[in-house]
Amino acid sequence: MIKKLILKLIYRYILLISAIVANTPLSMAQDDVDTDYDRQMDSLVRVANILPDGAERLKVLERVCMGHNNVDTVEKYADIELDLAQRLDSQRLVISANMVKGWCHYNRYNYNTANTFYFKAMRIADSIGDKRGLALCFHSIANSMAMMSKYIEADNYDQKALKLFIEMNDSANISYIYRSLGLTCIDFNMYKTAMRHFNNALEIDLKQNRPVCIANDYLYIGTAERSEFNDTRIDSLIVGAKKHTMMALELMKKIDEDSDLIIAYENMMSILLEYAKTKTGDRRKELVDSSKLYYSKGIALAERIGLLDNSHDFRIIEARYAIEDGEFATAYKKLKNIEKRLDADSAFVLFYIELYDVFAEYYKATGNYKQAFDYMNKAAKLRKDNFSLDYALKSNKSEVQNEFDKLRRDRELKDEEAKMLQDAQETRQRTVTWAAVGFIAFMLVFIWLTRRNLKRKHRLGRILELHNHEIEKQRDQLALVNQQIISSVNYAQKIQNSMMPTHQQMTDILGETLIIWKPLNIVSGDFYWASRCGKRKIVTIVDCTGHGVPGAFMSMLGMSTLCDIANTNEFQSGQLTAACILELMRTKVIEALHQNELSGMSLDGMDMALCIIDDETLTLQYAGAFRPLVVIRNGETIVTKADKMPIGYLSENAKAFRNNNLQMQKGDVVYLFSDGLTDQFGCNNRGKEAKFSTRRLIDILVDVHSKPFASQKAAIEKSISKWRTPSTQKHYPQTDDMILVGFRI
Repeated sequence: MIKKLILKLIYRYILLISAIVANTPLSMAQDDVDTDYDRQMDSLVRVANILPDGAERLKVLERVCMGHNNVDTVEKYADIELDLAQRLDSQRLVISANMVKGWCHYNRYNYNTANTFYFKAMRIADSIGDKRGLALCFHSIANSMAMMSKYIEADNYDQKALKLFIEMNDSANISYIYRSLGLTCIDFNMYKTAMRHFNNALEIDLKQNRPVCIANDYLYIGTAERSEFNDTRIDSLIVGAKKHTMMALELMKKIDEDSDLIIAYENMMSILLEYAKTKTGDRRKELVDSSKLYYSKGIALAERIGLLDNSHDFRIIEARYAIEDGEFATAYKKLKNIEKRLDADSAFVLFYIELYDVFAEYYKATGNYKQAFDYMNKAAKLRKDNFSLDYALKSNKSEVQNEFDKLRRDRELKDEEAKMLQDAQETRQRTVTWAAVGFIAFMLVFIWLTRRNLKRKHRLGRILELHNHEIEKQRDQLALVNQQIISSVNYAQKIQNSMMPTHQQMTDILGETLIIWKPLNIVSGDFYWASRCGKRKIVTIVDCTGHGVPGAFMSMLGMSTLCDIANTNEFQSGQLTAACILELMRTKVIEALHQNELSGMSLDGMDMALCIIDDETLTLQYAGAFRPLVVIRNGETIVTKADKMPIGYLSENAKAFRNNNLQMQKGDVVYLFSDGLTDQFGCNNRGKEAKFSTRRLIDILVDVHSKPFASQKAAIEKSISKWRTPSTQKHYPQTDDMILVGFRI
């Protein structure tokens, strides 16, 4: 429930600003919040509008800005407060007004504008020596940076805030910052670092005896353990997550924290449901029933306090229960409704990641593995897009990186320091001019300032030099690692190419042959293969799960399996049909990958089209796993559909592959191809994004089938390139390995 925890921190964010003016710790500001502000705020607004300008009106404006829950109203009175505070020279309330204006823009997702006001407040707090105000400014800037996915900058400013709070021995705010840092670490799968932050916060809160904070610490520790369990499936983690979440839940019941209690209920029902997936029989049913018990408690509480309409978690868990109970139609309806609501009102990508995970779970349970795989890829892409490699690398470099961070922060503040220095120089020069100290005093001040500037420039220059040296060192290390990886993949490409038939070998077996083979990432998960045994010749194209290095490993397994089958007595004697070969391939792939019901039904496997041609009788046997056979005879198209089953684990009751027998004629052109070619994205005639499609490919093959294969290849590649580059301003990248093999009878 990371998204819920983040939303909770954002909801309480306004309390940071109230801590500035009240000069109290964050936890105290949170504990004093009144749940019924509306009537009080209306009265304060009326008073603020009738009071004359002065200290009393400024005090009322301050309370309106801190307590009102309407962003537009808060911004209106923050402008009035800022103007009056400047006229009355109240620097503390100038800081407060700027922070409130920043908060308004933050809640409208205008994070750059929010930072403009935060930086103004930061400069004033720094100039008057207000450490607490400065620390809160740092943390506000960190929140905005995180929402803009600038995780390194967010971490730097949170670390600044943490340092100041430690100097002030402000234990409440120290534990708050630790929790904020821990939640960010969970997003990046850095569970050990997150646990260290949460335990630091817990140690502080236990010493200070703050029940609300202790309950949240236990809740976040349970969240970290559950997230790590989802990646590792280690039982001790989910047991720990259940234990710590129960501790948080019991504490929240005692202190009457309803909004926090709902999050704890949601965590418990998800923890128990995840744990149930690792069990079978009565134990699984017992865990699911326990999860539903916490669901009923949570939804009742959410409905009572008016939070149910905004909770996507309850709707997602309802869909997961329906899947668990085998009510698939209900589950699908609920998932589509959630997707529709998210499209309308959600600003957090993490909701979509969880939704796509449950869609994959639904399609997997209903046997639609293609759709399940698509949604798994969607979720993986969102996780990747939301992942900052720079932040992950930075957070895992401990001692060396600390020094690098210090240099980096100094450089970030360089422009601000230069501006402050310039302002100071102008102020001093005006003072000297109006005081008429004289030329000698002016020269003395000028020389003193010049010497100080030279020393500072020398010091900053040295820091910059060390900083650049560290960057160059890391760049060289990354370049070396990248070179080693590319060299390894290039060598793997040579190995893969050596196992596949050459174009000449394909021609010797099949006659004139068309081959289009375009790997996505150097090595490929698609491959072609052919062999001859007497009057019989065999040819196949195979599309393995994945592409790049994982796909290449699967292709090596496929080629070696085909070679083993080709060397058997049954194949040599002509006893094996095309369907038999696919059955043998499926058996050997399942054995090699150890696929079974208990393994979680791995989606790894192959799509395949295989033909056996008898030169004497001109008969062709075809069997296919998701990949069709296309024959073009005198401009007419004959399409033989494949079985909708992969070469790999499907279920205990998997059907046998069909063997299709076709009587061929001389001049017939046969084509086999993978979906990587037909699934390439581009623009149709109406300018809308679409896939290339099997229908479009067959139309092109009909147009060019009578031409020499060299001309066919050029025409097909030109059509694909034009499809992916509809204009000079737009280009769609290749999305998968592509393969097409054609030959003439």
